[in-house]
Amino acid sequence: MGKSIISLRNGRAYRAVLICVFAVYLSAEAHAANAPVPNFAPTPNTSWFPDRRDGDDFLPPEHGGPGPVMSDPDHLYRPNGVGDFASDNPNYRIADLTNPILQPWAIEQMRLANDEVREGIIPFTARQRCYPPGVPAWNVFRRISPPMLFFVQTPEKVLIIWRGDNQTRRVYLNVPHSQNPKPSWHGESVGHYEGDTLVVDTIALLDHPLSFVDNYRTPHSDQLHVVERFRMIDENTIDINIYVEDPGAFTMPWNARQILSKSEVAPIQESICADGNPDYFNIYTVEVPQADPPDF
Repeated sequence: MGKSIISLRNGRAYRAVLICVFAVYLSAEAHAANAPVPNFAPTPNTSWFPDRRDGDDFLPPEHGGPGPVMSDPDHLYRPNGVGDFASDNPNYRIADLTNPILQPWAIEQMRLANDEVREGIIPFTARQRCYPPGVPAWNVFRRISPPMLFFVQTPEKVLIIWRGDNQTRRVYLNVPHSQNPKPSWHGESVGHYEGDTLVVDTIALLDHPLSFVDNYRTPHSDQLHVVERFRMIDENTIDINIYVEDPGAFTMPWNARQILSKSEVAPIQESICADGNPDYFNIYTVEVPQADPPDF
């Protein structure tokens, strides 16, 4: 009899806890659903940049699990600093090929890239040679002082503009993907707001020898699919959670993060890359891209 009473009480307590947890969940969901759409561009000067030395690397997922390729532990990436160049002892990236997300063919391709760095060859990065970064590499295109990324938000679409040479991503809101989208450097992005979060879904990313998912030259296939969640965690910070799947290049889906800080330094201005990027000392292995025929 006593055990039955205790069991009954425990059962009631368990149900009470479940009810409380469910109520909290519903409250959180309702709050998120009713939260105002985030305003990523409150003024013409508002831009966003990764405010840390290694801001051109992804951050690991907040709650663990499969994550992005990072530096080889025996050859940690050291970017240029803000002080004396020599004392910072910068180096180029060598990827950690033990990351379990990589398929064998990707490991072998990246091993060759690692070997080139060890031999003293300057590795390719999209920004360095004026190439589009693609997605998700857009989020680690470059660590640089602001202004950097600008947003333009309309009811029909969101533009995300890189100030370096005014490269632009177009996110079309509240529409499905095209039936047969043509592959391109930045793919086809559609999005919607989930309360205080902009959710961007991107497919049809160009399978190109110089298109990578990061600055470690991690390759992808034409099956690459990326979902980004842009959320302002306060008025000065955007937290980007990134989901990546590609059964042609990765053994499993993985997640990454990026944190952007707000700047009000200056509005977006016209800028160039290829026209001001000569290779006087023949140190690069990739030429800057050129249009043939010209656009105008």
